[in-house]
Amino acid sequence: MYKTLLLSIVLFFSYILVSAQSIKGTIIDENGEALIGASVVIEGTTNGAIVGLNGSYGIKGVENGATVTLKASFIGFLTQTKEVSINKETIVHFTLLPNHKELDEVVVMAARELDTDASARATEQHAAMVLNVVSANTIELSPDLNVADVMQRISGVSLEQSNAGVGSYAIVRGMPKRYSYTLVNGVKIPSPDNKNRFVPLDMFPSELLDRIEVTKALTPSMEGDAVGGAMNLIMKNANDDFSFKINASTGMSTLFMEGSGQDFLTYDQSQTNRVAPHHRAVPGYEASFRDFTTDNLVISKKTNPIDFNIGTSISNRFFDGKLGVVVAGNLQKLHRGSDTHFYNIGFADIVNNVMSLNTYQHRQYSSEMTRGGVHNKIDYFFNPKNSISLYNALIFEREDQVRETERFRLWDGEYNPETNSGTASLITRIRTTEQQIYNSTLQGKHDLLPFWNLDWSAVYSIASRKRPDQMVFTRNASYVNGVPKQVRVEDFGGQYRQWEENDDRDYTAYLNNTFDLQRFGALKLGGLYRDKARTNSYIRYNFKPQNDETKVDEDWRYDEVTWTLTNPKGGQTNPLNYDAHEKILAYYGEYKLTPSKRTELVGGVRVEHTDQGYELRNPRYGEEPSANQTYVDYLPSLHFRYMINEKSNLRASYFRSVIRPGFFEIIPYEIGAEISDSEFTERGNPDLERTITDNFDLRYEVFAGVRDNLFIGAFYKNIMDPIENGIMVDDRGNTFVQPGNYGSAINYGLEVDATKYFRNFGVKANYTYTHSSITTSKIMYQREDPEDSSSDIVPLQVDQTRPLQGQAKHIGNVSLLYKDQKNGFDIQLANVFTGKRIEQLMVYYEKDYWQKAMWQMDFSVEKHFDMGLTIFVKARNILDTHRILFIEEASTENQSKYPAQGNVGDNLVVRDDRYGRNFQIGLKYKL
Repeated sequence: MYKTLLLSIVLFFSYILVSAQSIKGTIIDENGEALIGASVVIEGTTNGAIVGLNGSYGIKGVENGATVTLKASFIGFLTQTKEVSINKETIVHFTLLPNHKELDEVVVMAARELDTDASARATEQHAAMVLNVVSANTIELSPDLNVADVMQRISGVSLEQSNAGVGSYAIVRGMPKRYSYTLVNGVKIPSPDNKNRFVPLDMFPSELLDRIEVTKALTPSMEGDAVGGAMNLIMKNANDDFSFKINASTGMSTLFMEGSGQDFLTYDQSQTNRVAPHHRAVPGYEASFRDFTTDNLVISKKTNPIDFNIGTSISNRFFDGKLGVVVAGNLQKLHRGSDTHFYNIGFADIVNNVMSLNTYQHRQYSSEMTRGGVHNKIDYFFNPKNSISLYNALIFEREDQVRETERFRLWDGEYNPETNSGTASLITRIRTTEQQIYNSTLQGKHDLLPFWNLDWSAVYSIASRKRPDQMVFTRNASYVNGVPKQVRVEDFGGQYRQWEENDDRDYTAYLNNTFDLQRFGALKLGGLYRDKARTNSYIRYNFKPQNDETKVDEDWRYDEVTWTLTNPKGGQTNPLNYDAHEKILAYYGEYKLTPSKRTELVGGVRVEHTDQGYELRNPRYGEEPSANQTYVDYLPSLHFRYMINEKSNLRASYFRSVIRPGFFEIIPYEIGAEISDSEFTERGNPDLERTITDNFDLRYEVFAGVRDNLFIGAFYKNIMDPIENGIMVDDRGNTFVQPGNYGSAINYGLEVDATKYFRNFGVKANYTYTHSSITTSKIMYQREDPEDSSSDIVPLQVDQTRPLQGQAKHIGNVSLLYKDQKNGFDIQLANVFTGKRIEQLMVYYEKDYWQKAMWQMDFSVEKHFDMGLTIFVKARNILDTHRILFIEEASTENQSKYPAQGNVGDNLVVRDDRYGRNFQIGLKYKL
């Protein structure tokens, strides 16, 4: 009986499988972008399907041998029908065209839209070099509000975080941030950073972009000063039709929510004097305390501070498509910070290199960040052979930060961690940091002859950074059970106010000529000239209190103290008051050859002439008032692409690149440990030389679908004269930190990047393994006579081999996506893993600060309604991941009792930052 029943079931399902077949296929637009949510139905029936995330659809239950008519439709596109005969599994693809009337006369053909995933995959597939692209569509659905957060989703990229938990700088393929550069619309922009060339990417709101391109192998036509990668931010372009978008959101950080245990502290930044007293008066002016206001240094508390983000863009084309105009802007106000446990280390056993915890600091950061930008692009097509465009952008950021510190001495039993009692210093730091980047670019493209195309750019850029009236206020306190009982103002230093200001100004001209040599390939000739000028000002005023009384159960306010100014000229002769220049003349020849239909070669040589120098405004006795260095670099490159088939490539690349020292590094400055916030004095190095690197890449690429991809790549970098901070000892026995060139270093690794969509589900994942090695000098102490235990202990310079700063052996991303077109839902769960890495280089042998491996999880969800309205929620750091720094030394039983330390034998923690979770909820409207 059971056998008969089983046979009947098998025969029944066999009949169903034979008689009922399926129809599968894709629906895309003319640019190859999946039309997610498009519908296809069998005419005369209700049997149909909706296109999923991978651009595909599937209709089941179709009778085998039948002839049916399929109708594909999507809002804004022409409906398309196809008659098909069903034979087993039938594949039917649709390409829908926009539903607009054809003009009688069209002069300008629409270009491929840059903000789509299909366009991003097409660019990666057909590029001459190794490239990763993130489209605006992907950015919009992510939990990210700025470019830096988007960058960490790209294979091989991790971020360096600020004290407020904001990722600012990209580390590409384990190379420190100095080894990459940033472009806007293909044009390099200067950095507002006071010490370095790299650009803080968190300044750029992500919604101003059409896409991000990260080039990991340079061609001769690209500027040659990148080893990790060149990050090109492609800003929004004018659409072919009228477009209007607006979004607004609000949110908050759980770190400062009522009941969280940490108050958000703020001050009246508008009362700050923008320039130092000596700048407000005649040269040589000697200031007095009456020149300083204290109204800007009164701290107040803000309960449940609210974040907001608002952005809009509008674009259109006029005069039969000849004139395109786009304007976009964004404004964000965010409240970020951290609750930080911080330790200064010293030696417990100096001869055996065993460390102690000397001080414990409980720091609480409150940062009110106002950032945003506005950009505008106007382009005009005179005719199919000539066009011109003008691009202007202003990106800005202001951070108003209060840092409150309780610093306890840990020696001689002065601190009891169980009761939080002991002798402490209370240190308040108030500082405003203002950064902005302005860029104006005029560009033209011309077809001079059938075989000769020319494009040019004239660029003006300026980046600036100001820190007006940064204040440090120090008091001494006696703590009992976590409460300061007796407080007096510190009168032996630790009281100062300083003004910092710097700007980088660039004038740049680009010229590129492309010659189509038909079957002989293509030749590209061009170059650039850049005139960069930097100015830097540093003024610091030191104060001494006249108040010597002690307050009981109450802290001092800065404006309650009577102050005496001890250096009325503000240290105007400090070498950090300087002017610097850099002039670069570069030219190149690039040749593209296609020996066969499947093979492509792009190679050539770039030559860069550099003239770099500085001049001190007020040189002191014995200082060189100015210095200059010039050099020429020849940078060859070769890129090979073999097209295995229409969906896969094999690539191999080689290029040489140059990394120039930063202006700050070659100035003969000296900054004391109390200013640099480190344990040693810092000095500049006028003899610092550039770094030369040979770079090799190999990558296998598969573009399996409209939006799917698989990349497997390997890279190797040989770095000559890398620039790193090392330890030096001068003739007088003083130990200091100084940038230097350290022989050679290597960096190699493996990258895997994959994207796969399954109808309503999608997975985006990447993993990068990196290994690097460099040898630099460190300090180790030993007896002058190792056989005599009573001989003096002396410092020795010894070599230590370690990874490059910021390089993690393992980094990766996994994003899970879900789209329910019927109910209008988009959901993304994004995960970022950053492995153990050196966060901060230390002067002692084998005592660098390592960052513990981190896993950060972010989430976003969108609900779409008719008429272009969307509600969204973005949540970042939902696991409340801490950033933990440690030295590789086992903690003792006594050390393990201190805050944020682990168990006995665990690595010794030197810093623990908790940033809290951040949430945003908002609306978007698109017309």
